[in-house]
Amino acid sequence: MRLTLKRLSPLLLFVAADPVGPKQQVWQADIQIRTLEITRTKAHVDVRVVVYSENDDEAQNARLLILLPVGVGLERLAPGCAAAPGPSMVPSLRAAVVCDIGGIPNRGLREVALTTTPPTGPSPKRFAVFTYSSTPDPVPGNNYAERTIP
Repeated sequence: MRLTLKRLSPLLLFVAADPVGPKQQVWQADIQIRTLEITRTKAHVDVRVVVYSENDDEAQNARLLILLPVGVGLERLAPGCAAAPGPSMVPSLRAAVVCDIGGIPNRGLREVALTTTPPTGPSPKRFAVFTYSSTPDPVPGNNYAERTIP
Protein backbone atom coordinates (compact mmCIF):
# COMPACT_ATOMS: atom_id res chain seq x y z
CA MET A 1 0.00 0.00 0.00
CA ARG A 2 1.33 3.46 -0.89
CA LEU A 3 0.65 6.53 1.23
CA THR A 4 0.30 9.91 -0.46
CA LEU A 5 0.65 13.22 1.36
CA LYS A 6 -1.29 16.20 -0.03
CA ARG A 7 -1.11 19.72 1.32
CA LEU A 8 -4.59 21.27 1.44
CA SER A 9 -3.51 24.43 3.24
CA PRO A 10 -0.29 25.62 4.86
CA LEU A 11 -1.33 23.98 8.15
CA LEU A 12 -3.34 20.94 7.04
CA LEU A 13 -1.94 17.77 5.49
CA PHE A 14 -4.11 15.07 3.95
CA VAL A 15 -2.92 11.46 3.91
CA ALA A 16 -4.47 9.17 1.31
CA ALA A 17 -3.93 5.43 1.05
CA ASP A 18 -3.39 4.01 -2.43
CA PRO A 19 -4.83 0.47 -2.57
CA VAL A 20 -2.93 -0.28 -5.81
CA GLY A 21 0.46 -0.83 -4.23
CA PRO A 22 2.83 -3.78 -4.53
CA LYS A 23 1.35 -7.21 -3.69
CA GLN A 24 2.60 -8.97 -0.61
CA GLN A 25 4.81 -11.95 -1.54
CA VAL A 26 4.23 -15.22 0.34
CA TRP A 27 6.94 -17.90 0.47
CA GLN A 28 5.38 -21.27 -0.38
CA ALA A 29 5.73 -24.38 -2.52
CA ASP A 30 3.04 -27.00 -2.99
CA ILE A 31 5.16 -30.16 -2.97
CA GLN A 32 3.11 -33.22 -3.84
CA ILE A 33 3.14 -36.87 -4.88
CA ARG A 34 2.40 -36.83 -8.61
CA THR A 35 2.91 -40.58 -9.29
CA LEU A 36 3.27 -43.78 -7.28
CA GLU A 37 3.63 -46.84 -9.54
CA ILE A 38 4.10 -50.39 -8.31
CA THR A 39 5.07 -53.12 -10.81
CA ARG A 40 5.39 -56.73 -9.69
CA THR A 41 7.18 -59.63 -11.34
CA LYS A 42 7.93 -63.08 -9.90
CA ALA A 43 11.46 -61.97 -9.01
CA HIS A 44 10.93 -58.46 -7.61
CA VAL A 45 8.75 -55.37 -7.13
CA ASP A 46 9.66 -52.07 -8.83
CA VAL A 47 8.52 -48.83 -7.20
CA ARG A 48 8.52 -45.47 -9.02
CA VAL A 49 7.63 -42.21 -7.27
CA VAL A 50 7.42 -38.77 -8.90
CA VAL A 51 7.46 -35.73 -6.60
CA TYR A 52 6.25 -32.44 -8.10
CA SER A 53 6.35 -28.87 -6.83
CA GLU A 54 4.46 -25.74 -7.82
CA ASN A 55 3.12 -22.48 -6.39
CA ASP A 56 5.78 -19.89 -7.27
CA ASP A 57 8.77 -20.88 -5.10
CA GLU A 58 11.35 -23.67 -4.92
CA ALA A 59 10.62 -26.54 -2.54
CA GLN A 60 13.84 -26.42 -0.52
CA ASN A 61 15.45 -29.45 1.16
CA ALA A 62 12.77 -31.82 -0.14
CA ARG A 63 12.63 -35.35 1.26
CA LEU A 64 10.67 -38.45 0.41
CA LEU A 65 9.75 -41.09 2.99
CA ILE A 66 8.86 -44.53 1.58
CA LEU A 67 7.16 -46.92 4.01
CA LEU A 68 7.80 -50.51 2.92
CA PRO A 69 5.35 -53.40 3.29
CA VAL A 70 5.99 -56.02 5.94
CA GLY A 71 8.26 -58.80 4.72
CA VAL A 72 9.91 -57.22 1.66
CA GLY A 73 13.65 -56.80 1.31
CA LEU A 74 15.49 -54.04 -0.52
CA GLU A 75 17.37 -54.96 -3.69
CA ARG A 76 18.18 -51.55 -5.21
CA LEU A 77 17.98 -47.97 -3.92
CA ALA A 78 18.02 -44.70 -5.85
CA PRO A 79 20.94 -42.29 -5.31
CA GLY A 80 20.36 -40.06 -2.29
CA CYS A 81 18.25 -42.70 -0.52
CA ALA A 82 19.08 -44.55 2.68
CA ALA A 83 17.26 -47.44 4.31
CA ALA A 84 16.34 -47.61 7.97
CA PRO A 85 18.27 -50.28 9.89
CA GLY A 86 17.06 -53.86 9.47
CA PRO A 87 17.09 -56.80 11.88
CA SER A 88 20.41 -58.60 12.30
CA MET A 89 18.99 -62.00 11.29
CA VAL A 90 17.68 -60.72 7.89
CA PRO A 91 19.46 -57.41 7.15
CA SER A 92 17.71 -56.91 3.79
CA LEU A 93 14.36 -56.43 5.58
CA ARG A 94 13.68 -52.75 6.24
CA ALA A 95 10.72 -50.67 7.41
CA ALA A 96 11.38 -47.40 5.59
CA VAL A 97 13.57 -45.57 3.10
CA VAL A 98 14.34 -41.83 3.30
CA CYS A 99 15.44 -40.01 0.15
CA ASP A 100 17.04 -36.57 0.16
CA ILE A 101 15.86 -35.08 -3.14
CA GLY A 102 17.13 -31.52 -2.58
CA GLY A 103 15.53 -28.43 -4.11
CA ILE A 104 12.70 -28.76 -6.60
CA PRO A 105 12.08 -25.63 -8.68
CA ASN A 106 8.58 -24.30 -9.34
CA ARG A 107 6.80 -26.75 -11.68
CA GLY A 108 9.77 -29.11 -11.39
CA LEU A 109 9.81 -32.78 -10.54
CA ARG A 110 12.08 -35.48 -9.16
CA GLU A 111 11.79 -39.21 -9.78
CA VAL A 112 12.85 -41.89 -7.29
CA ALA A 113 12.93 -45.61 -8.11
CA LEU A 114 13.71 -48.64 -5.98
CA THR A 115 13.40 -52.41 -6.20
CA THR A 116 12.31 -54.80 -3.47
CA THR A 117 11.86 -58.52 -3.11
CA PRO A 118 8.32 -59.80 -3.57
CA PRO A 119 6.21 -59.92 -0.42
CA THR A 120 5.64 -63.12 1.49
CA GLY A 121 2.28 -64.33 2.71
CA PRO A 122 -1.22 -64.08 1.27
CA SER A 123 -2.37 -60.81 2.87
CA PRO A 124 -2.32 -57.61 0.76
CA LYS A 125 0.86 -55.56 1.09
CA ARG A 126 0.93 -51.78 0.71
CA PHE A 127 3.60 -49.19 -0.07
CA ALA A 128 3.10 -45.67 1.28
CA VAL A 129 5.02 -42.51 0.42
CA PHE A 130 5.13 -39.08 2.02
CA THR A 131 7.01 -36.00 0.81
CA TYR A 132 7.85 -32.74 2.56
CA SER A 133 10.24 -29.81 2.33
CA SER A 134 11.44 -26.91 4.45
CA THR A 135 9.34 -24.51 2.35
CA PRO A 136 5.81 -23.84 3.74
CA ASP A 137 3.22 -25.99 1.93
CA PRO A 138 -0.24 -24.47 1.29
CA VAL A 139 -1.80 -27.88 0.42
CA PRO A 140 -0.27 -30.61 2.62
CA GLY A 141 -3.09 -33.05 1.80
CA ASN A 142 -1.46 -34.05 -1.51
CA ASN A 143 1.88 -35.04 0.06
CA TYR A 144 0.84 -38.69 0.68
CA ALA A 145 -0.04 -41.69 -1.48
CA GLU A 146 -0.32 -45.45 -0.99
CA ARG A 147 -0.75 -48.44 -3.28
CA THR A 148 -1.33 -52.16 -2.84
CA ILE A 149 1.15 -54.47 -4.56
CA PRO A 150 -0.69 -55.96 -7.56
